[in-house]
Amino acid sequence: MKLEELGHPISYQSAINVLHSVEIYAEIKKKKPLLTEKHKKARLVWAKKHQYWTVHDWRRVIFSDETKINIWGSDGCKYYWKRKCDHLQPQHIDVTVKHGGGGLMLGSCITSEGPGYACQIYDGTMNSEEYQEILGTSLKDTMEYYGLNWETSVFQHDNDPKHRSKSTTQWMKDSGMIYIDDWPSQSPDLNPIEHIWHHLKLKLSIQKTAPTDLLFLLSAL
Repeated sequence: MKLEELGHPISYQSAINVLHSVEIYAEIKKKKPLLTEKHKKARLVWAKKHQYWTVHDWRRVIFSDETKINIWGSDGCKYYWKRKCDHLQPQHIDVTVKHGGGGLMLGSCITSEGPGYACQIYDGTMNSEEYQEILGTSLKDTMEYYGLNWETSVFQHDNDPKHRSKSTTQWMKDSGMIYIDDWPSQSPDLNPIEHIWHHLKLKLSIQKTAPTDLLFLLSAL
């Protein structure tokens, strides 16, 4: 029940001041994948299954993922610091353009020896056959570059339909790939390549000359 209904009207700012007086402050909600009870149980089972893996075991894993990179920066919230007396400056503005300005999808992997070859995913989507082509080119080239093979390596990818389709599964088996087949859904936080994407986008954002089109963006990457 509202205080106003009890005969104790209070302004919005007064309510904020009271909360601040007891050190309660507003925070922007963090965007995280939706986790159902089924997802949580699967994550726990997977964690317990791998809790005794050694550093050597994890060094065998080739982690893979795709990410979106925008011409005009991140889709998320951005912040800046200012004093009360400061006027609005150009660097305080998050510029927007019609239709978002565009961007591209990038796919890659990381190994314990170093980063893998990256490839652009045209039109932002791909099917099973196109994914298999990436495995047969970019992933293969990465493994050859670092002298890796499927006797000592394990491939990781998430549960995207094109990754788990019958044709992709058969393709990987025919290619002799050893892969993780029980990766828990909705678990990007388990994949260390997410940190690589973060640093890549961070370096892109601090360039003196910002990309203005897809070709410029691709060359900057």
